[in-house]
Amino acid sequence: MSWFRSRRQLWLVIGVVTGVAVLLGGVLIALRPDRQEPPGTAPVTEQTAFSVYFHRGDPAAVVAVPRSVPKTQMVATAALNELLAGPTVAEREAGYWSMFVPGTAKSLKSVQITDGVAHADFTDFSTIIPNASSSTGSAALLAELDATLKQFPTVRSTVYSFNGDVAGFYHWLQVTPPDTPGDQTGAVAAGKRFLVEVAGMRTAFEGPFRWTGDNLAEATYYPPSPNDSTQPVRTLPTAVGLSRAGGRWLVTGTRSDVILVDTPKTGEAVSSPLVLTGRAHVFEGNVTVRVVAETDGGTAEIAKSFVTGGGGDAPAPFRGEITFPRPAGGTGWVFFQEHSAANGEVVLTTAVRVTF
Repeated sequence: MSWFRSRRQLWLVIGVVTGVAVLLGGVLIALRPDRQEPPGTAPVTEQTAFSVYFHRGDPAAVVAVPRSVPKTQMVATAALNELLAGPTVAEREAGYWSMFVPGTAKSLKSVQITDGVAHADFTDFSTIIPNASSSTGSAALLAELDATLKQFPTVRSTVYSFNGDVAGFYHWLQVTPPDTPGDQTGAVAAGKRFLVEVAGMRTAFEGPFRWTGDNLAEATYYPPSPNDSTQPVRTLPTAVGLSRAGGRWLVTGTRSDVILVDTPKTGEAVSSPLVLTGRAHVFEGNVTVRVVAETDGGTAEIAKSFVTGGGGDAPAPFRGEITFPRPAGGTGWVFFQEHSAANGEVVLTTAVRVTF
């Protein structure tokens, strides 16, 4: 009997242990995440969808072709990269064609979108698609680029360049470059600062701005009204030429349509006495002439005189001389200016940059 009870107790213990093991196994199975994917199933990757624009028959029209890439915040960059690779084999068989081919893939250097303007910069692919320089080819290429970028609501206009050279890109296409994006705010500020601090205008109201080339611009300014200093006199514009170098905007000269200077010429090395020639159509024909030298601390006027042009209905020739103490080398300006008859303030300026 004792043996039986011992055996019975043994089986009882084994049964309890087995039951606990089964219970724990079930718990472990329930807690273990199922990490096994069914055979042949790939993980789902989030995608970013957009269109690229190719041609299909008509070279004057583009059509949207869907594309998707792994999720990205740089959608415009992704779209241009897909466009530059050209249509797939299947798309070409379906009748799609493009100015872009596999050889132009990966030629995108950067895309910048500022104030609604998308500036796309490429490595030079002009030798890969030389037929783009024809009128039909250039229109077809620009249509593909523009439509692909303008599908995005943040893009209103576009500018393209080869290695930063806007003029070079459009010269290749034999079309006029558009206004180029850039540090317009910095350029306008530099021009205004020059007119006020160097040319001597009391203030300068901002007018039209245009890009004249890669890192070149022209900004127009107006003097204040003598009757209301908060209002510009738009009939008296001074245009300021600007050039960007090393991240800074520099004034290259200014011009007024009623003070036209023949001598000195921009960049000329001058000495005293300096011959002054040109044409003017200003109040009473009087044009104030100032010679200003640039110094380490800024600028300094070293001579002041006047010449007489025309005060009638048309510009009249002027000729004169101005003498000045010779600066110790360096650069400077010769200003030709009209002053207001109402308050004597500078209202127009033609400035010629010179060396001494």
